Amino acid sequence: MQEPERILVERLRNKDKRAFELVFHDYFGIMKSYAMRFMDEIEEAEEIVQDVFVKFWEKCDSLAPDSSIKSYLYRSVHNTCLNHLKHQKVKDSYRQYVIAFMEEGQESLYEPENSNVEQRIMDEINALPPRCCEIFKLSRFEGLKYQEIADHLEISIKTVEVQMGKALKVLRERLQDLKVVE
Repeated sequence: MQEPERILVERLRNKDKRAFELVFHDYFGIMKSYAMRFMDEIEEAEEIVQDVFVKFWEKCDSLAPDSSIKSYLYRSVHNTCLNHLKHQKVKDSYRQYVIAFMEEGQESLYEPENSNVEQRIMDEINALPPRCCEIFKLSRFEGLKYQEIADHLEISIKTVEVQMGKALKVLRERLQDLKVVE
C-alpha cells in the first residue's frame, strides 16, 4: 500500500473515493486470482470480485479503525465464492429435478389439462406482491436462507418469515385445484 493502512482505513470510513480507487487498484488482481481458486470461469471470478468491491464501498464507512483491508477483502471473496457455489449447486439440483420429472412423466405433460402446469405455477408466483415474490424466489429458486435474504434485502428476518408464510398460503389457495401426484 502507498499509505499506512490506518490512514487509508480512516479515509475509506469517510467515503474518500480516491482511497477506494487505491484499494481497488492494489487488490483487484490479487482478489481475482484468489477467486479463481473456487470458480471455473474467469468471468465468474471477476464478477464476484466486482460484487465484493461494490459491497466494500457501500459498507466501508462502518469499517473498524484498526481493520485490515486485505483480510476483509480475502474473507469477503472467500465467503462470496462459497455462497455462489452453494447457490449454483441448488440451481443444478433443481434443473436435475425438473429433467427427471419431465422424463418420468412425459406422457402426462402432453395431456391438455397438464400442459401448462409449470407456467401456471410461475404465473401465480409472479402475481404475488413484488416484495413477497422477490423473497419467495430468493428462498426457493436461489436457495438463500432467511437470514441471507434479510441481509441481502436489508430487512428483518421476521419480515422474511412473514412474507414467506404469506406467499405459501396464497400459492396453496390459488393452486389447490392442481392434481398432486405422490
